[in-house]
Amino acid sequence: MAELRAMEDRRARLRRLARVMLWVSLLLAVLGPVVLIAVWGWFEAVAPSVLPGLRLGDLSTLDRIGGYGISLVPAAIGMWGFLNLARLFGRFAQGDLFDTDNATRLRRFALSLLGVVPAKVVAHALLSVWLTRDAAAGAHQLQISLSSTDVVLLAIGMLMVALATVLREAAEIADENRQFV
Repeated sequence: MAELRAMEDRRARLRRLARVMLWVSLLLAVLGPVVLIAVWGWFEAVAPSVLPGLRLGDLSTLDRIGGYGISLVPAAIGMWGFLNLARLFGRFAQGDLFDTDNATRLRRFALSLLGVVPAKVVAHALLSVWLTRDAAAGAHQLQISLSSTDVVLLAIGMLMVALATVLREAAEIADENRQFV
């Protein structure tokens, strides 16, 4: 009886945690594009950390809109990932743990991690070209950047693809066992 109660307590804690993580995931999905608006509103202040070494003058409205649009590509991939993560946590909150749909959601989140890295590299390069397009001859710049954080993100994405594959297999076995009994 005590073991059953302990199992119920663990499941209740998992459901509560999943509800919190659902809201955190939704918040992160929404915040990406909103934060980018602030970044491009005050880009001169953040430019040294975003595009180090890039020589910028005053940015026009067109510069900011174009920069926002370019930056939105990796952000959109991240949004898609966080929305899938939110759906996964929503299912966990309902008590649905071993389900092939959960494996699909986890895999999609993992793919978003894998996709956001090359999108960031390309966006960074495009931003450097976009923001120096009106510079004097010889002052145009192309920056290509891959950080150790990007490499870690790729590794985490690959790990999560593997975990999603294992989860799918476990869900299929659990479903098979439910049908057998």
